[in-house]
Amino acid sequence: MKKIIPLLLTITLAFVSCQVEPLGDDGLNAVEGKGSSSSEEDCYVNLTPTLPALVEFCPTTKPGTESYFLVDIASGDLAGLDIPAWCVDVDKTLNVNEDCDVEANVYSSYGSFPVGEFENPGNFDKVNWILNQDFISQGYTYGHIQWAIWELIDNENCISCTYLTNPIGNWGTTDPNDVVKGQEIVDDAIANGGGFEPVAGQNLAIILIPTDSSKQSIIIPYPLECEPEAACETAFGRAQTIDDGINTCFIDLEDPYKFNRWGWTVKLPGEGTYTFDIYAGAGQCDLSKGTLVGTAEVNYSGGTVSVDYDIFDGYEINEVHTYAGYDPVPSNPNNGKPTVAPGQYTIATGLSGEINVILHSVICGDYED
Repeated sequence: MKKIIPLLLTITLAFVSCQVEPLGDDGLNAVEGKGSSSSEEDCYVNLTPTLPALVEFCPTTKPGTESYFLVDIASGDLAGLDIPAWCVDVDKTLNVNEDCDVEANVYSSYGSFPVGEFENPGNFDKVNWILNQDFISQGYTYGHIQWAIWELIDNENCISCTYLTNPIGNWGTTDPNDVVKGQEIVDDAIANGGGFEPVAGQNLAIILIPTDSSKQSIIIPYPLECEPEAACETAFGRAQTIDDGINTCFIDLEDPYKFNRWGWTVKLPGEGTYTFDIYAGAGQCDLSKGTLVGTAEVNYSGGTVSVDYDIFDGYEINEVHTYAGYDPVPSNPNNGKPTVAPGQYTIATGLSGEINVILHSVICGDYED
């Protein structure tokens, strides 16, 4: 079974008051690590799998038999012949057997892609739903499906719609209900496809955006496989060098700040930029027990703190908590007592001089036993 692992993740976190940072549409999942569970026990699929950054493709057939294009990709993880493909930009063109070796950037339709590239990118969940419904077997044609995709993603639809029927040029003539049927697919997608996430055994829409901006962007299907549910571990940040801060394990703090749990509070000497290593599962602050899962850049400026995480391939952030203040650890607002419970972490404002920071996260991935 092909191994699917997350992409390298870069996330910037800048908060005035920080508890659990949300993982919704505008949070971490919108950037990376988005996935869904299947009906199988302990089964997970990654909707932003590791993909080649660039591919070269050649449209060999237009229209295809059950898709708008058939394309060939000669090499790499997406390689194949007669791959069904769909246009996602009605304003541009691709010429069969002429526009070969088209270089394109590769994106998951559930990941991040260039802002402004598509007029209605929020409808890619509905497009994914359409591509997993087998409308062809229900009496629709590839042309009805393509028309529906344009209607959902673009700000205008085709005018002559030349390539939406075979033979060419009979859209709306051979079947006067072509637009009606296309709209039926759109209506079904709006009614049923909002928030859709494909599961194992279904297809994920992968977007290919040509580096030549005059060429059409297309989507191709990517079969999703079932993977074991990723294990998750508690992780903390520690300064890489003495110049990046002074690390103190919670266990080694003096009362009343001493706690019988692992994790580090890090003293920063003043404003500046500092580099931390992120260790997961390092019980008792013993690095030999832990796994280095990434790094973080801590920026202390303007009286507050922001954090930029770089998480390694094979891991993803599930949640993060950040503390910054004068005391080694935060205080529980309910009783004023020191605490290392991540839910109580906040970032103070108006800070100056020496401060202490704690970076806590939950990192999921393929940890070795």
